[in-house]
Amino acid sequence: MEQRRVEITLNPIIPANLATTLEKKNKWIMEFTRKIGQDMKHNRNWRCEFCNKHARETVWMKASWMHLDPPRMVCYVHHVCDSGTGLCADKIRSVDAEMRAHSNLPPAPLLHVAPPEGYVYPMSATCAVCNDEANKSRKNLKQCARCGLTRYCSVECQHSDWKRHKQCCKAVKKVEWHWKK
Repeated sequence: MEQRRVEITLNPIIPANLATTLEKKNKWIMEFTRKIGQDMKHNRNWRCEFCNKHARETVWMKASWMHLDPPRMVCYVHHVCDSGTGLCADKIRSVDAEMRAHSNLPPAPLLHVAPPEGYVYPMSATCAVCNDEANKSRKNLKQCARCGLTRYCSVECQHSDWKRHKQCCKAVKKVEWHWKK
C-alpha cells in the first residue's frame, strides 16, 4: 500500500531514574511521543493520505529498540482527516494492522483521541505555536533548522516554543517525508 507519511528516527534521552526497566522506558516513550505530537507539522498543503481533505490528525505507528544504548525508535506518522470514523479511519486501521503483522506484533485497536466537543484539530500545515490557518501564514512557514521537522510562522513563535520543543529537537536524528506521486 502506497502511503504519505513522515518517518522520524529518534534517539530520545530517557531520564536516568526512568531508564531502570524496559517497562519504565516504554511508559516514558509513550508519554514523550504524545508530547511531541504538535511537532509533526509541514509547510506543504498537507492532505489526508486517503481522501485528500486537509489533514488535521496524526496517527503514530512506532518501532522501538528501548534495550539499546542509546535507545532508538522510528515513528511512522500518518496525517489523516479523521482517524476515528469513516473510510479514512478504516484505511489507517488497515495500515496499522499491516505494520503490526510485519513487526510480528499482535493485533491491537488503534488509539484514537477524540477532540473535545466543538474543538477542531488544527491543520497539519500550520505553525506549531499559533496554528494560524490563513493561507499567507501557511505559505511562509519555516522549519526548525536543527531537527528539520517542526514549522513556525515567525521567529517569535519559534523562540516562544523552544522550552517545549527542545526535548523533541534534540531527540530527532533523521526525518524523511514520503509523498504519493
